[in-house]
Amino acid sequence: MTRAAPPIENVAGASSVSWFRRLDYTALVWVSVTVLLVFLVVLPVYFLLQESFVKWGDNNSMAFSLENYIEAFTDSIYYGPILITFLIAIAAGVFSLIIGAGMAWCVSRTDMPHTGVIRNTVLAAFVTPPFLGAIAWIFLAGPRAGWLNVLFRWITGASQEFSLFNIFTLPGVIFAITLFTFPLVFIVVLAGLNNISSDIEDAANIAGGGTFSTMMNITLPLVLPALFAGLILASLEAMILFGIPAILAIPAGYHTMTTQLRQFMVSEDDMLGVAAAYAMPMLVAAVALVWTRGKVLGRRGYATLGGKGGQRRPQKLGPWRYPVFALCFFPVICTLFLPYVALIFTSFTRTLGGGLTWENLTFENYVFVFNNDGVRVSIVNTISLALMAATGAATLASIASYIAQRKLVWGHSFVGFMSTAPIGIPGIVLAVGLFAAYTKQPFVLYGTLWILFLAYLTKYLPLAYQTSNAALASIHPELEECSRILGANRLQVFRDVTIPLFKAGLIASWILVFMPSLRELSASILLWTTDTKVISVVIIDLYEENLYGPISAIAVILLIITLTAIAAGFRMVGRDFMKAG
Repeated sequence: MTRAAPPIENVAGASSVSWFRRLDYTALVWVSVTVLLVFLVVLPVYFLLQESFVKWGDNNSMAFSLENYIEAFTDSIYYGPILITFLIAIAAGVFSLIIGAGMAWCVSRTDMPHTGVIRNTVLAAFVTPPFLGAIAWIFLAGPRAGWLNVLFRWITGASQEFSLFNIFTLPGVIFAITLFTFPLVFIVVLAGLNNISSDIEDAANIAGGGTFSTMMNITLPLVLPALFAGLILASLEAMILFGIPAILAIPAGYHTMTTQLRQFMVSEDDMLGVAAAYAMPMLVAAVALVWTRGKVLGRRGYATLGGKGGQRRPQKLGPWRYPVFALCFFPVICTLFLPYVALIFTSFTRTLGGGLTWENLTFENYVFVFNNDGVRVSIVNTISLALMAATGAATLASIASYIAQRKLVWGHSFVGFMSTAPIGIPGIVLAVGLFAAYTKQPFVLYGTLWILFLAYLTKYLPLAYQTSNAALASIHPELEECSRILGANRLQVFRDVTIPLFKAGLIASWILVFMPSLRELSASILLWTTDTKVISVVIIDLYEENLYGPISAIAVILLIITLTAIAAGFRMVGRDFMKAG
């Protein structure tokens, strides 16, 4: 029996279907993600550079010019903010190093009690937005009505004009910034200490070395790269902060580079070019510090042979155990407990100087917050942007880390570099670049939430990438190759095999972007409009109107939202999700 041959057109159709099925269209996804990363990172920097070097004429004509740099760096009024910025960065970096490294050594290398309490409360310090901490310290250390000054006058009988503390000074600004930068040093140094075996320290103790001499002569050289990296991180964060200088430095009579950039951007004159030129030293310094940190952490000058996380035997503190614990807990009290106690109590008071009396207690601040249209809109905008940024960053970072680790495209290492590059771009500098890029045709995004979304996505992408990359590194490629052998393409493998295996890291990266997006200020302060205000910008507005009660009520609401996110992270990922990056 013979079988009829199929028609020629059917054979051709079957061949085309077979060819379509064999086509690995997933390459288009990987290339698209790479292009998107370049778009997010390179475009604002390009427009920032362009705006700093051009002078606009009639009919939107532009010509190369150095006038913006001449105006920005020859006017003596602009010298002060540069000097103040670097003074604050150096001082806060050094103080953060002393506090953070000392606490890390006590937690990792001594028998100090309650080390878990210190570790967890320092991590929780990241929950407090620095600008809210600055406002709380106005309640605590304001020269007239600050609670600490009032308490001191009550105890000593000093006159009402006398103030023991004054947060509105340059030392006060450095103090407030240090409270929110020393945790960076603590985390980096603690990780370095935990990776060093204590065998060499034990040998020094056997040879007659004491606790202090062993720390100085043995432990310190071994952990020196981590110390330097922590110093760089703290100095960088102090340099690029906007909230604390805006709240404390300006009333003290000082401008920093970040607050001066805002002055340029809100000027009635068109000073975008001058702002772009003025932002360049900050961008160059930030990139240099991040590059130096990478080189320092990549050094192999100091190494031990005990293996990662080698056995550690604590140094004996003897009768000093509890005094050392109290000393380590004091910075946590100043960073976490005192500010939130001040904010919570102030949220229920009518006036700041009225004290904690029944007549001064009220719920009016919360009523104001929930009945004010502007505040309600800002809360909706903030939560919407945080959800969008967290989802976008977690998705993009997971795909980018998959491309980089599995070497899916040519130049895969470039994908990893572009995903972490925004860590060297200060938020307020990024905002100037985005403003320059998206206030012109064909993409006019200024005045919409999309420009804020791009700012948040770009700013927090490195955090999501590092978290996803760390989680993905624990998944062996052989698990994916089994699916490839069965005929699945890369995208199907990523969706059905890889994502379920590292979903904990994916959730952690989502939450770690969601939390800081709720309080982002440095980029938002330059990109907001009337319809796109977020909570952080509203808080600055209320501060300028001296409405401390509503500010405190918003702070409590923000704390509840953030703690809810942290609780969700603990439940879904585990207690160490905040250390995933």
